[in-house]
This record gives sequence, structure tokens and C-alpha cells, in this order.
Amino acid sequence: MMRGKLAVTIKEVARLAGCSMKTVSRVVNDEPHVKPELRERVLDAITELGYVPNISARQLVQKKSYVICILLHSSGSFQSTVISKVLDLGYEGNYEILVQTYYPSFSRSRDKIAALIQQKRIDGLVTTPPCDSDPFLIDLIKKSGIAHVHIAPLQPTGGTPYVSAEDFTGAYQMTEHLIHHGHRRIGLLMGLRNHRSSLDRLFGYKAAIETHSISFDVKYLVDSENNFPGGYNAARMLMGLPEPPTAIFALSDEAAAGALYALNELKIDVPGQVSLAAFGDITHSNEIWPGISVVKYPLEQIVDKSVCLLIELVEGRQPKERQIIFPTRIIHRGSILSPRNQIPFNTEGKT
Repeated sequence: MMRGKLAVTIKEVARLAGCSMKTVSRVVNDEPHVKPELRERVLDAITELGYVPNISARQLVQKKSYVICILLHSSGSFQSTVISKVLDLGYEGNYEILVQTYYPSFSRSRDKIAALIQQKRIDGLVTTPPCDSDPFLIDLIKKSGIAHVHIAPLQPTGGTPYVSAEDFTGAYQMTEHLIHHGHRRIGLLMGLRNHRSSLDRLFGYKAAIETHSISFDVKYLVDSENNFPGGYNAARMLMGLPEPPTAIFALSDEAAAGALYALNELKIDVPGQVSLAAFGDITHSNEIWPGISVVKYPLEQIVDKSVCLLIELVEGRQPKERQIIFPTRIIHRGSILSPRNQIPFNTEGKT
């Protein structure tokens, strides 16, 4: 039965369960070394009495906030996917998850994260790119000694835990896939230079071009934000060249969606006149027409593993692996065609 307005105490739970208050505390905190039948008895007593643990008291005694922080920069499909996965993880375990935006150029943003760490309002944090490229943040983390894990850090080191993916390999394989289809003029939407993943993908593209003895031409490399407008503008620039590419490889699928819109606007058929590929599969690459062939980036797995690593560190356990790199894979859809089957793009008719 549920109690009235008076708060149920841990002592009452212990009395009903026939155990010590320490045992009840261990069950509430999901600690080991409690026999299964005793744990079940305590949980039954908690349910029957309607006991609600005093979180503030637990935090004070254990000197922990039971909050971990995810640092995000800007907004977009990457950040949306991270938040969606983090919300799912928030239902598991004993930790609350704080999603905090971080803009290094804003002093208020720096002050906010400094206060969270110095006032011990968080037990640890996961950084997403490009937050880790800010020297102030890295120095703050180092001096505070707070548990932390990086996602795809700009400068990965052997001692700092991080989780990433095979960006170089994925970009190499997709570029090679386009080459095997007969493409020699492959435009690249390069992404952000302060992201490790963008740099590794660029290196993968260049390595595949060089391996197959194709003349490397920088005019087919175009800076692009990893978003819809970035892809849109970059695609229009590429298709305005005297010899436009027969294929475009966007280093984010959100940019690829922008490129596809630009190509449609220019009345350029995909893949009938130009092929299109992307890195990511985070947005709706499989739900638009034509479906965009992608290098699958396992972002949800990366976020899940990063949070699990962080919790291990917060709880004083040393993870078996401190650097984890997930494999990528190509997903074939309808956006790639061999140039010999394409209708040449008439540059005189471009808009």
C-alpha cells in the first residue's frame, strides 16, 4: 500500500525487508554484493511503501552529482542524432544526462562549462567535434582532472579515451567505388577543416585518386559546411566549371541533400548526368529520390560507446579499451551511374 503525505524513510524500508539500512542503500544505488533474493525483497519493500530516495543526500554523501554532460556545437543532423541517442541512454542507469551547447568564441559559453566543472555539478563529459579543438576547453579538462571521453577528436592521443569511425577507409572505399564505375572527375564537398573526420575523409579521397593514377585536380575540391546550404552552394560551384565533375562526393549526407536540390534546380539529372555519393546516412538519404549511396557512419554506436566509457571512468573502473574505432560500410542506392551511361551535361545551358 502507498503511504500518506509523510515521507517514507530508508529505516522503514529496511525494517519491512528484514535487512540493514546499508543493504537498502546498496540496492538503491545498484551496487553489487547483494544476494538476488535479498535485492528482490528490498525492491518489493520499496514498491509497497512508495519509498523515494533522497537524491540530494545521496549526492552529498557520495560527493557525486550523478550527472554527465554532452558538449555539442551548433545544430544539424549530427547533433540531432546525438541528442536522440542520448535521450534514450538517459532512461538507462543512474545518471542524468545534460546536453550543453558550447561555442568557444563566446565567453559566456566558456564560463558556463567552467562553472559546471569547478562546482562539481557534473561527474564527467563527452565532447563532440569541434569542441575539443578549443585549447581553453582542453586545458580546463586537463587541470580539473574530470572524467572525459572525446568523439572523433581533432588530435587523438594514446592516453585520452575517444571513440571514432574508419573515416579514411570509408572515404577511400567510396572514391574507389566511383572510380570503378569509370568516374575520373570526382568533385568533393570537403566539410569542416576543424573536424578530424573531415580531414581523414579528405585523405582517403586523395589516396584513392593517387592509387588509381588519376591526375589530382584541386578545382574539384570545394569547401562546404556540413549542412544543406553548404552542399547546395558547393554543387552549383562545381557544376559551373568548364569541365564539371561526372560525380560528386559529399562528406556529409546533409550536404549531399543540398547538392541534390541544387542539381535538380539546374535541371541536371541524378544519376543520369552526374552521380552523387555521401558520407553519413544520418539524415534521409534513403527516403529521398534517388536514394543516395552512402558510407554508413555508425554515429549511434559511437555515442552509446562514448557514454558507456564515460560512466566506467566516473565509477572508477578502467575500460578495457580506451580508443575505439568502429568500421564503416558502403550502402548502395540509386545515385551512382557509370559515365558511359550518362548524358553529358551541357555547360552552355546551365543557370
